[in-house]
Amino acid sequence: MSGLILSLELRLATRRRRLFVLNTTIPLLLVAPVALSGAPTHHKAAVYTVLFALFGTFGSAIPLLRDAEHGLLQRIGRTTIPPSAHLLERAGAGAMVDSVQLVPACLAVLWGGSSANLATSAWLLPVVGGSLLVANLVGIWVASIARSIAEGALFAAVTALFLVHASGTFRSPTGLPGQWIETVSPYRGLHELLLEIASGGTGVLGGGGWALFAWVLLASLATGGLAPAFLDRLTRAGTA
Repeated sequence: MSGLILSLELRLATRRRRLFVLNTTIPLLLVAPVALSGAPTHHKAAVYTVLFALFGTFGSAIPLLRDAEHGLLQRIGRTTIPPSAHLLERAGAGAMVDSVQLVPACLAVLWGGSSANLATSAWLLPVVGGSLLVANLVGIWVASIARSIAEGALFAAVTALFLVHASGTFRSPTGLPGQWIETVSPYRGLHELLLEIASGGTGVLGGGGWALFAWVLLASLATGGLAPAFLDRLTRAGTA
């Protein structure tokens, strides 16, 4: 990977100052009232998990579809940048920018926690960053099957909420298939960690961390391998 797309995306993010401020402020305004309220801890953790997953998925899928419509992907495709490098660097840059923008919201989560254990709290930013990388990779897959920005928004919402639900965010599964699905779901670690922080628990990252690591690895490999097909589909959809 050359790092050109990574550098480009990071520079664009810092130059779009109004958008950067909005993407930092709005999550904080959504998280802070929940964090400082007397809501049950499982409700708090569910809200945080949904917000972070949607934030990363939308932030990846919609700009990618917008760039396809504006012809930017077609122009980049004429260069010597490999498709795999293009999409993986884009996902990495998106996760980095999203992580920075969510720092104030994460601090609000910690502030509203019930005296969470320091060792537990220290995992928050790394787990949020890994989860955002998964969300950005999922956003690329979502964009590749959508034919417009409107479809992309719909697919991003459905996919993110499905993965959040599969991760046991809304209810703990009772049957064996549901438990197995939760075990291998990407946002299980994020939800369990947020639940620990909200309740002041002393647990540290467990099996959910391995699931997150596996998703980062496998989703990166799959995205890199399918990148030519994804970009071809996106460029054809952008010119349709």
